Amino acid sequence: MQDDVKPELKHMSPVFGSGETIYIGGFGEVTEIRDPTGAIRALLALLDGTRTVTEVHRDLAAAFPEVTREEVVAAVEQFDGAGFLLNGAVTPDGILDDYELRRWERNINFFGSFARMSDNKYAQQRKLRDCRVTLLGLGGLGSHLLLDMAAMGIGFVRAVEFDRVEISNLNRQILYRDSDVGQEKLGLAVERVRQFNPRMTIEPVSLRVTSTEDVLRVVDGADVLISVADRPKMEIVNWVNEACVMRGIPMLTGGLETQRAIYFTIVPGQTGCVECWRQQVFATDDVSRDLLEEKRRRQIGGDNAAFCPLVTMTTGFLIGELTRLVTGVAPPVAAGRLMELQFTDYSMTESERWVRMEECTVCGSDRQVGSTAAQLTSAH
Repeated sequence: MQDDVKPELKHMSPVFGSGETIYIGGFGEVTEIRDPTGAIRALLALLDGTRTVTEVHRDLAAAFPEVTREEVVAAVEQFDGAGFLLNGAVTPDGILDDYELRRWERNINFFGSFARMSDNKYAQQRKLRDCRVTLLGLGGLGSHLLLDMAAMGIGFVRAVEFDRVEISNLNRQILYRDSDVGQEKLGLAVERVRQFNPRMTIEPVSLRVTSTEDVLRVVDGADVLISVADRPKMEIVNWVNEACVMRGIPMLTGGLETQRAIYFTIVPGQTGCVECWRQQVFATDDVSRDLLEEKRRRQIGGDNAAFCPLVTMTTGFLIGELTRLVTGVAPPVAAGRLMELQFTDYSMTESERWVRMEECTVCGSDRQVGSTAAQLTSAH
Protein backbone atom coordinates (compact mmCIF):
# COMPACT_ATOMS: atom_id res chain seq x y z
CA MET A 1 0.00 0.00 0.00
CA GLN A 2 1.40 3.40 -0.99
CA ASP A 3 2.37 5.58 1.93
CA ASP A 4 0.70 8.71 0.53
CA VAL A 5 -2.72 7.14 1.11
CA LYS A 6 -4.57 8.44 4.17
CA PRO A 7 -7.36 6.00 5.10
CA GLU A 8 -10.56 7.68 6.23
CA LEU A 9 -13.56 5.87 7.66
CA LYS A 10 -16.66 6.98 5.76
CA HIS A 11 -19.08 9.05 7.80
CA MET A 12 -21.92 6.80 6.63
CA SER A 13 -20.13 3.79 8.23
CA PRO A 14 -20.37 4.59 11.98
CA VAL A 15 -18.62 2.43 14.54
CA PHE A 16 -20.69 1.50 17.59
CA GLY A 17 -21.08 -1.15 20.28
CA SER A 18 -19.20 -1.83 23.49
CA GLY A 19 -17.19 -4.57 25.15
CA GLU A 20 -15.46 -7.15 22.98
CA THR A 21 -17.76 -6.71 20.00
CA ILE A 22 -17.93 -3.68 17.71
CA TYR A 23 -20.18 -2.96 14.79
CA ILE A 24 -19.77 -0.96 11.60
CA GLY A 25 -23.02 0.19 10.05
CA GLY A 26 -24.05 1.45 6.65
CA PHE A 27 -26.59 1.07 3.80
CA GLY A 28 -28.98 -1.17 5.73
CA GLU A 29 -26.29 -3.65 6.77
CA VAL A 30 -24.19 -4.04 9.91
CA THR A 31 -20.80 -5.76 10.13
CA GLU A 32 -19.92 -7.44 13.42
CA ILE A 33 -16.25 -7.63 14.46
CA ARG A 34 -14.80 -9.40 17.49
CA ASP A 35 -12.29 -7.17 19.29
CA PRO A 36 -11.20 -8.73 22.59
CA THR A 37 -8.14 -6.47 23.04
CA GLY A 38 -9.65 -3.19 21.83
CA ALA A 39 -6.97 -2.82 19.14
CA ILE A 40 -9.48 -2.77 16.27
CA ARG A 41 -11.56 -0.06 17.91
CA ALA A 42 -8.41 1.98 18.45
CA LEU A 43 -7.35 1.39 14.83
CA LEU A 44 -10.71 2.55 13.49
CA ALA A 45 -10.51 5.72 15.59
CA LEU A 46 -7.18 6.54 13.92
CA LEU A 47 -8.64 6.21 10.38
CA ASP A 48 -9.70 9.85 10.14
CA GLY A 49 -8.02 10.79 6.86
CA THR A 50 -5.14 12.70 8.47
CA ARG A 51 -2.59 9.88 8.78
CA THR A 52 -0.75 7.61 6.37
CA VAL A 53 -0.74 3.89 7.12
CA THR A 54 2.74 4.23 8.60
CA GLU A 55 1.52 7.00 10.90
CA VAL A 56 -1.56 4.98 11.83
CA HIS A 57 0.69 2.08 12.84
CA ARG A 58 2.98 4.40 14.79
CA ASP A 59 0.12 5.85 16.82
CA LEU A 60 -1.57 2.49 17.33
CA ALA A 61 1.68 0.85 18.46
CA ALA A 62 1.99 3.36 21.28
CA ALA A 63 -0.90 1.58 23.00
CA PHE A 64 -0.66 -1.83 21.28
CA PRO A 65 3.03 -2.54 20.63
CA GLU A 66 2.32 -6.11 19.61
CA VAL A 67 0.48 -4.98 16.44
CA THR A 68 2.73 -4.99 13.37
CA ARG A 69 2.61 -2.66 10.39
CA GLU A 70 1.75 -5.62 8.18
CA GLU A 71 -1.29 -6.33 10.34
CA VAL A 72 -2.39 -2.70 10.06
CA VAL A 73 -1.99 -2.82 6.28
CA ALA A 74 -4.00 -6.06 6.09
CA ALA A 75 -6.79 -4.61 8.24
CA VAL A 76 -6.95 -1.41 6.22
CA GLU A 77 -7.11 -3.39 2.98
CA GLN A 78 -9.92 -5.51 4.43
CA PHE A 79 -11.88 -2.44 5.51
CA ASP A 80 -11.32 -0.88 2.10
CA GLY A 81 -12.57 -4.01 0.36
CA ALA A 82 -15.70 -3.86 2.50
CA GLY A 83 -16.35 -0.31 1.30
CA PHE A 84 -15.75 1.42 4.64
CA LEU A 85 -12.87 3.70 3.61
CA LEU A 86 -12.00 6.71 1.47
CA ASN A 87 -8.59 8.18 0.79
CA GLY A 88 -8.44 11.39 2.82
CA ALA A 89 -5.54 12.61 0.65
CA VAL A 90 -7.81 12.90 -2.40
CA THR A 91 -8.92 16.47 -3.16
CA PRO A 92 -11.13 18.14 -5.79
CA ASP A 93 -8.26 20.33 -7.00
CA GLY A 94 -8.34 20.62 -10.78
CA ILE A 95 -11.57 18.63 -10.96
CA LEU A 96 -14.39 20.82 -9.62
CA ASP A 97 -14.56 24.49 -8.70
CA ASP A 98 -15.95 25.93 -5.45
CA TYR A 99 -19.45 26.48 -6.86
CA GLU A 100 -19.64 22.90 -8.11
CA LEU A 101 -18.44 21.55 -4.78
CA ARG A 102 -21.17 23.44 -2.94
CA ARG A 103 -23.98 22.77 -5.38
CA TRP A 104 -23.30 19.06 -5.83
CA GLU A 105 -22.00 18.25 -2.34
CA ARG A 106 -24.74 15.66 -1.76
CA ASN A 107 -24.04 14.00 -5.13
CA ILE A 108 -20.35 13.80 -4.24
CA ASN A 109 -21.18 12.20 -0.89
CA PHE A 110 -23.35 9.67 -2.73
CA PHE A 111 -20.49 8.80 -5.07
CA GLY A 112 -18.23 8.57 -2.04
CA SER A 113 -20.41 5.76 -0.72
CA PHE A 114 -19.32 3.66 -3.73
CA ALA A 115 -15.68 4.77 -3.70
CA ARG A 116 -12.67 2.82 -2.55
CA MET A 117 -9.35 4.36 -1.51
CA SER A 118 -8.09 4.13 -5.10
CA ASP A 119 -11.06 6.19 -6.37
CA ASN A 120 -11.79 9.89 -6.56
CA LYS A 121 -15.38 10.69 -5.64
CA TYR A 122 -15.04 14.17 -7.18
CA ALA A 123 -14.21 12.69 -10.57
CA GLN A 124 -17.65 11.07 -10.77
CA GLN A 125 -19.36 14.44 -10.59
CA ARG A 126 -16.92 15.72 -13.20
CA LYS A 127 -18.03 12.89 -15.52
CA LEU A 128 -21.62 14.08 -15.20
CA ARG A 129 -20.55 17.65 -15.89
CA ASP A 130 -18.65 16.62 -19.01
CA CYS A 131 -21.41 14.34 -20.33
CA ARG A 132 -23.35 15.33 -23.46
CA VAL A 133 -26.92 14.02 -23.70
CA THR A 134 -29.47 14.20 -26.49
CA LEU A 135 -33.02 14.17 -25.11
CA LEU A 136 -35.89 13.43 -27.50
CA GLY A 137 -39.17 14.74 -26.12
CA LEU A 138 -40.14 17.26 -23.44
CA GLY A 139 -43.48 15.81 -22.47
CA GLY A 140 -44.35 13.87 -19.32
CA LEU A 141 -41.08 11.97 -19.07
CA GLY A 142 -38.91 14.50 -20.88
CA SER A 143 -39.86 17.50 -18.73
CA HIS A 144 -38.94 15.56 -15.60
CA LEU A 145 -35.73 14.27 -17.16
CA LEU A 146 -34.50 17.68 -18.28
CA LEU A 147 -35.03 19.13 -14.80
CA ASP A 148 -33.51 16.07 -13.14
CA MET A 149 -30.41 16.26 -15.34
CA ALA A 150 -30.03 19.92 -14.43
CA ALA A 151 -30.34 19.00 -10.75
CA MET A 152 -27.74 16.23 -10.93
CA GLY A 153 -25.24 18.36 -12.86
CA ILE A 154 -25.26 17.07 -16.44
CA GLY A 155 -23.28 19.66 -18.37
CA PHE A 156 -24.88 19.60 -21.84
CA VAL A 157 -28.29 18.57 -23.13
CA ARG A 158 -29.56 18.86 -26.67
CA ALA A 159 -33.34 19.02 -26.17
CA VAL A 160 -35.56 18.09 -29.12
CA GLU A 161 -39.27 18.95 -29.17
CA PHE A 162 -41.92 20.33 -31.55
CA ASP A 163 -45.20 20.22 -29.62
CA ARG A 164 -47.31 22.83 -27.82
CA VAL A 165 -48.69 22.75 -24.29
CA GLU A 166 -52.18 21.32 -23.88
CA ILE A 167 -54.19 21.55 -20.69
CA SER A 168 -54.25 17.75 -20.42
CA ASN A 169 -50.44 17.79 -20.18
CA LEU A 170 -50.51 19.52 -16.82
CA ASN A 171 -51.25 16.45 -14.71
CA ARG A 172 -47.62 15.38 -15.13
CA GLN A 173 -45.55 17.76 -17.31
CA ILE A 174 -43.94 19.76 -14.53
CA LEU A 175 -42.17 22.49 -16.51
CA TYR A 176 -45.39 24.06 -17.81
CA ARG A 177 -48.14 26.19 -16.27
CA ASP A 178 -51.81 26.78 -16.86
CA SER A 179 -51.00 30.08 -18.58
CA ASP A 180 -48.69 28.26 -21.04
CA VAL A 181 -51.48 26.38 -22.83
CA GLY A 182 -51.07 26.83 -26.58
CA GLN A 183 -47.40 27.87 -26.41
CA GLU A 184 -44.45 25.86 -27.69
CA LYS A 185 -42.97 23.57 -25.06
CA LEU A 186 -39.36 23.88 -26.16
CA GLY A 187 -38.74 27.53 -25.30
CA LEU A 188 -40.65 27.34 -22.03
CA ALA A 189 -38.79 24.25 -20.82
CA VAL A 190 -35.37 25.51 -21.80
CA GLU A 191 -35.80 28.90 -20.17
CA ARG A 192 -37.10 27.50 -16.89
CA VAL A 193 -34.37 24.90 -16.60
CA ARG A 194 -31.69 27.46 -17.44
CA GLN A 195 -32.93 29.55 -14.53
CA PHE A 196 -32.69 26.51 -12.27
CA ASN A 197 -29.16 25.59 -13.38
CA PRO A 198 -27.34 28.31 -15.33
CA ARG A 199 -24.26 26.09 -15.54
CA MET A 200 -26.05 23.62 -17.80
CA THR A 201 -25.74 24.21 -21.54
CA ILE A 202 -29.04 23.45 -23.27
CA GLU A 203 -29.20 23.38 -27.04
CA PRO A 204 -32.85 23.60 -28.14
CA VAL A 205 -33.82 21.86 -31.38
CA SER A 206 -37.31 22.39 -32.74
CA LEU A 207 -37.93 19.22 -34.72
CA ARG A 208 -40.54 16.56 -35.28
CA VAL A 209 -38.54 13.35 -35.72
CA THR A 210 -39.68 11.53 -38.86
CA SER A 211 -36.70 9.38 -39.87
CA THR A 212 -33.40 7.81 -38.92
CA GLU A 213 -31.70 10.75 -40.62
CA ASP A 214 -33.43 13.16 -38.23
CA VAL A 215 -32.09 11.22 -35.25
CA LEU A 216 -28.59 11.14 -36.76
CA ARG A 217 -28.67 14.94 -37.00
CA VAL A 218 -29.40 15.43 -33.31
CA VAL A 219 -27.33 12.59 -31.88
CA ASP A 220 -23.98 13.64 -33.35
CA GLY A 221 -21.56 14.60 -30.60
CA ALA A 222 -23.67 13.05 -27.84
CA ASP A 223 -22.45 10.46 -25.34
CA VAL A 224 -25.94 9.11 -24.58
CA LEU A 225 -29.37 9.46 -26.18
CA ILE A 226 -32.54 9.35 -24.10
CA SER A 227 -35.66 8.85 -26.18
CA VAL A 228 -39.00 9.63 -24.55
CA ALA A 229 -40.72 10.95 -27.66
CA ASP A 230 -43.83 8.91 -28.32
CA ARG A 231 -44.98 9.83 -31.82
CA PRO A 232 -45.11 7.97 -34.10
CA LYS A 233 -44.90 5.27 -31.43
CA MET A 234 -44.38 2.28 -33.70
CA GLU A 235 -41.69 3.85 -35.85
CA ILE A 236 -39.66 6.19 -33.67
CA VAL A 237 -38.02 3.42 -31.66
CA ASN A 238 -36.73 1.92 -34.92
CA TRP A 239 -35.29 5.24 -36.12
CA VAL A 240 -33.59 5.87 -32.79
CA ASN A 241 -32.28 2.31 -32.62
CA GLU A 242 -30.74 2.51 -36.11
CA ALA A 243 -29.14 5.89 -35.50
CA CYS A 244 -27.67 4.90 -32.14
CA VAL A 245 -26.20 1.70 -33.58
CA MET A 246 -24.69 3.63 -36.48
CA ARG A 247 -23.06 6.13 -34.12
CA GLY A 248 -22.29 3.65 -31.35
CA ILE A 249 -24.19 5.70 -28.79
CA PRO A 250 -26.07 4.11 -25.86
CA MET A 251 -29.82 4.54 -26.00
CA LEU A 252 -32.10 4.77 -22.96
CA THR A 253 -35.84 4.70 -23.37
CA GLY A 254 -38.94 4.00 -21.36
CA GLY A 255 -42.60 4.77 -21.03
CA LEU A 256 -45.93 3.94 -19.47
CA GLU A 257 -48.42 1.24 -20.35
CA THR A 258 -51.39 2.27 -18.22
CA GLN A 259 -50.60 0.47 -14.94
CA ARG A 260 -46.94 -0.33 -15.55
CA ALA A 261 -43.73 1.58 -16.12
CA ILE A 262 -41.12 0.10 -18.48
CA TYR A 263 -37.60 0.96 -19.55
CA PHE A 264 -34.64 -0.61 -21.33
CA THR A 265 -31.08 0.20 -22.42
CA ILE A 266 -29.29 -0.54 -25.67
CA VAL A 267 -25.47 -0.39 -25.71
CA PRO A 268 -24.31 -0.88 -29.32
CA GLY A 269 -21.70 -3.58 -29.71
CA GLN A 270 -22.50 -5.02 -26.28
CA THR A 271 -26.23 -5.67 -26.05
CA GLY A 272 -28.62 -6.67 -28.74
CA CYS A 273 -30.50 -3.83 -30.39
CA VAL A 274 -34.25 -3.35 -30.76
CA GLU A 275 -34.32 -5.41 -33.94
CA CYS A 276 -32.50 -8.28 -32.19
CA TRP A 277 -35.12 -8.12 -29.46
CA ARG A 278 -37.99 -8.09 -31.96
CA GLN A 279 -36.67 -11.06 -33.90
CA GLN A 280 -36.07 -13.13 -30.77
CA VAL A 281 -39.59 -12.43 -29.52
CA PHE A 282 -41.10 -13.24 -32.92
CA ALA A 283 -39.22 -16.54 -33.02
CA THR A 284 -40.62 -17.71 -29.68
CA ASP A 285 -43.91 -15.87 -29.10
CA ASP A 286 -46.51 -15.94 -31.87
CA VAL A 287 -49.05 -13.99 -29.82
CA SER A 288 -46.67 -11.07 -29.21
CA ARG A 289 -45.73 -11.04 -32.88
CA ASP A 290 -49.35 -10.94 -34.01
CA LEU A 291 -50.23 -8.25 -31.45
CA LEU A 292 -47.38 -6.01 -32.61
CA GLU A 293 -48.33 -6.46 -36.25
CA GLU A 294 -51.94 -5.60 -35.47
CA LYS A 295 -50.91 -2.46 -33.58
CA ARG A 296 -48.74 -1.42 -36.49
CA ARG A 297 -51.49 -2.10 -39.04
CA ARG A 298 -54.05 -0.11 -37.06
CA GLN A 299 -51.55 2.54 -35.92
CA ILE A 300 -52.39 1.93 -32.28
CA GLY A 301 -50.06 3.85 -30.01
CA GLY A 302 -50.53 4.43 -26.31
CA ASP A 303 -53.83 4.28 -24.48
CA ASN A 304 -53.75 7.97 -23.49
CA ALA A 305 -53.42 7.13 -19.80
CA ALA A 306 -50.57 8.74 -17.87
CA PHE A 307 -50.41 9.00 -14.09
CA CYS A 308 -47.83 11.27 -12.46
CA PRO A 309 -46.48 8.75 -9.89
CA LEU A 310 -45.62 6.29 -12.66
CA VAL A 311 -44.07 9.09 -14.70
CA THR A 312 -41.75 10.06 -11.86
CA MET A 313 -40.83 6.46 -11.15
CA THR A 314 -39.94 5.86 -14.79
CA THR A 315 -37.82 8.98 -15.00
CA GLY A 316 -36.06 7.94 -11.81
CA PHE A 317 -35.10 4.65 -13.39
CA LEU A 318 -33.89 6.37 -16.55
CA ILE A 319 -31.84 9.01 -14.73
CA GLY A 320 -30.34 6.29 -12.55
CA GLU A 321 -29.42 4.27 -15.63
CA LEU A 322 -27.81 7.37 -17.15
CA THR A 323 -25.73 7.81 -13.99
CA ARG A 324 -24.59 4.20 -14.13
CA LEU A 325 -23.55 4.49 -17.77
CA VAL A 326 -21.72 7.79 -17.38
CA THR A 327 -19.93 7.26 -14.06
CA GLY A 328 -19.52 3.49 -13.95
CA VAL A 329 -20.36 3.34 -10.22
CA ALA A 330 -22.49 0.30 -11.06
CA PRO A 331 -23.38 -1.56 -14.28
CA PRO A 332 -26.57 -0.58 -16.11
CA VAL A 333 -29.57 -2.49 -14.84
CA ALA A 334 -31.59 -2.63 -18.06
CA ALA A 335 -28.90 -3.36 -20.66
CA GLY A 336 -30.57 -5.79 -23.06
CA ARG A 337 -33.51 -6.19 -20.68
CA LEU A 338 -37.03 -4.82 -20.55
CA MET A 339 -37.65 -3.88 -16.94
CA GLU A 340 -41.16 -3.26 -15.69
CA LEU A 341 -42.72 -1.91 -12.54
CA GLN A 342 -46.36 -2.72 -11.78
CA PHE A 343 -48.30 0.03 -10.07
CA THR A 344 -50.52 -2.48 -8.26
CA ASP A 345 -47.75 -3.68 -5.92
CA TYR A 346 -44.59 -1.78 -7.02
CA SER A 347 -42.96 -5.06 -8.01
CA MET A 348 -39.94 -4.61 -10.30
CA THR A 349 -39.27 -7.51 -12.65
CA GLU A 350 -37.44 -8.38 -15.83
CA SER A 351 -40.15 -8.77 -18.46
CA GLU A 352 -37.94 -9.79 -21.40
CA ARG A 353 -34.26 -10.29 -22.19
CA TRP A 354 -32.41 -10.46 -25.50
CA VAL A 355 -28.90 -10.87 -26.88
CA ARG A 356 -27.09 -9.54 -29.91
CA MET A 357 -27.78 -11.55 -33.05
CA GLU A 358 -24.91 -11.97 -35.48
CA GLU A 359 -27.36 -11.94 -38.38
CA CYS A 360 -29.27 -8.83 -37.21
CA THR A 361 -30.00 -6.47 -40.10
CA VAL A 362 -29.25 -3.44 -37.87
CA CYS A 363 -26.38 -4.39 -35.56
CA GLY A 364 -25.17 -7.77 -36.85
CA SER A 365 -21.53 -8.65 -37.43
CA ASP A 366 -21.64 -7.52 -41.06
CA ARG A 367 -22.98 -4.09 -40.10
CA GLN A 368 -20.85 -1.12 -39.06
CA VAL A 369 -21.38 -0.26 -35.40
CA GLY A 370 -20.00 2.99 -34.01
CA SER A 371 -17.49 3.02 -31.18
CA THR A 372 -18.80 5.74 -28.84
CA ALA A 373 -20.58 3.27 -26.53
CA ALA A 374 -17.49 1.13 -26.14
CA GLN A 375 -15.40 4.19 -25.30
CA LEU A 376 -17.92 5.38 -22.73
CA THR A 377 -18.19 2.08 -20.90
CA SER A 378 -14.50 1.17 -21.10
CA ALA A 379 -13.60 4.55 -19.60
CA HIS A 380 -15.35 3.56 -16.40
